[in-house]
Amino acid sequence: MPISGNFWLTQSQMEENASYIWQKLSSSGWTIEAVSGMLGNMQSESTINPGIWQNLDPSNPELGYGLVQWTPSTKYTSWCSERGLSPSDMNSALARIEYELENNIQYYPTQSYPESFAEFKISKKSPYYLAGAFLYNYERPEEPNPALRGNQAQAWYTFLTGEPPPPTPGPIFLGNKMPLIYYMKRRI
Repeated sequence: MPISGNFWLTQSQMEENASYIWQKLSSSGWTIEAVSGMLGNMQSESTINPGIWQNLDPSNPELGYGLVQWTPSTKYTSWCSERGLSPSDMNSALARIEYELENNIQYYPTQSYPESFAEFKISKKSPYYLAGAFLYNYERPEEPNPALRGNQAQAWYTFLTGEPPPPTPGPIFLGNKMPLIYYMKRRI
């Protein structure tokens, strides 16, 4: 049973939720690499908790909410309300992600990560690379910290498979900034 509430999850609680997410999404065709990339981002956004508010502050609907910190929270909570779903339920959050994938919402390919959301879902690229794709194409936070999210994605891959992650070809990250390839193309 997934863990949900307005609190930060412990490592073991995150592992329980990550296993649940992998089980659910793999049954609809997601690759372990894509799920791991997404989990690397969810860990930074919500500690993989579908019921958490940004800053643990439920009084401001303009803040983020849920697994991927939908901002404003009403983007997600109103969608749930229209469908009779509980916003804090893991299955509701995963249904919203699938809805966004099917309707080309929220995920926008970038020059550095040109994959569509549908291509991301079935990608076999490294979890580290896919964490960057999800970060820049979906999350787009003010402080991205791509190296942290990429390393977390690799750790989730290892946790879920028991294997070390595949090598990481692709863009080189510069701290909290866009990939080096982004800067190189921008300067030309």
